[in-house]
Amino acid sequence: MALISEFIDDYRRKIGHYEHLAQTCAYQCESALKRQGIRALVTYRAKKIDSLAAKVEARAQDKAYQSIDEIYEDIVDLAGVRIALFFPGDREEVDYFIRNHFQVDQIKDFPEALQHPGAYQKRFLGYVGRHYRLRLKQETLPHEQQHLASYVIEVQVGSVLMHAWAEVEHDLVYKSTEGFLSQEEYAILDELNGLMHAGEIALERLQTAAKRRINSERQPFSNHYELSSYLYDYVRKASPRGEFEPFIGRTDVLFQFLKDVGLNTVSSLKPILQKCRPGSKEQPLAEQIIDHTLRANPDLYDAYDQARVTVGRCDPYGSPDDFVSYCSSKDYLSSFMRQWIASEKLLADNLHKYLNGEAPQHPRLDEEAIEKLRSARKIRDDILFGTDLPGESETLRAKESLQEILEFMGLRGDGSKIHDKEA
Repeated sequence: MALISEFIDDYRRKIGHYEHLAQTCAYQCESALKRQGIRALVTYRAKKIDSLAAKVEARAQDKAYQSIDEIYEDIVDLAGVRIALFFPGDREEVDYFIRNHFQVDQIKDFPEALQHPGAYQKRFLGYVGRHYRLRLKQETLPHEQQHLASYVIEVQVGSVLMHAWAEVEHDLVYKSTEGFLSQEEYAILDELNGLMHAGEIALERLQTAAKRRINSERQPFSNHYELSSYLYDYVRKASPRGEFEPFIGRTDVLFQFLKDVGLNTVSSLKPILQKCRPGSKEQPLAEQIIDHTLRANPDLYDAYDQARVTVGRCDPYGSPDDFVSYCSSKDYLSSFMRQWIASEKLLADNLHKYLNGEAPQHPRLDEEAIEKLRSARKIRDDILFGTDLPGESETLRAKESLQEILEFMGLRGDGSKIHDKEA
């Protein structure tokens, strides 16, 4: 018991660390799911001291702990995150996000098949959810916080209804002062669990009905959640059986852009999607849609700039660069983008043929010039889609390279501004 007391005292000093660890993980989950159009409530906590003490004392009866480190290794839910889904049908999309965004150590599905002998025999399944033991990836953390990547976090994923029922059951059954409930109390909990399962079925039907409406109507998408739902289904249908891996990207910015340019309907989106690669792991589908739209009409760069700035100003998870207009906020960005847009207009499809290694109609460029085009394209992508803006010197060098290439090909950009109004 002295070892357990020593462990609890040590955890008491470290509880702020585990709170920060859980908060960081929850922040990454909530920001990504919101931007990708998945409705969910994300909460986090560090394990409470009284609950931890009871758990360790119970486990110590079967485990001969020899040190504090052994206890820390055995208790894996000191930092916990809960993702409560509005629609149970989104589990697959969330599973893909978690597996790709975090370092997953272990996955456990509920319910567990066996019941303890003599226990109340439930008529319904009980708690349904998936628990992940995972770690943050270093590349997603600032340098000063990369040590957080060495700690385990438990992430629980289930429906909002199932999480609510689990809270009630956990507090009544596992935290009961007497340790046991009456058969009638167990039966009532079982009945409530059945209502939760029926509620999940209703939520799944509600989601299916909404998808059917979105696919059948000519009305615009109401929000980026509807747009996301449509795109997830599109990728699912286009994927070989058993290979559904939804790499969708930021639909919040895409929705605003399509809305602003009048392409915010299924009928308008279908021709663009036919040009995309829905199963691509190299570029999110949202970015592919934006690329094809801008390629067809480079005059829409201004509208896209305004869309990302509009979303960035309201995004609680955004970085300072999300507010930066590449049209006017920084001279070097504006200068480069004017040159890039002029190049797209002058070279048209030939620009993309050079970048893709295809034979264009214009005189052939050498490999060095094509590599400069690729470098300029990367800077353009970082400005449009990245989280960190490129540096001024490399951006201006890329602009000069574009000018040199156009001059070599006998073309000169007019240098006209993306728009004349002030930002």
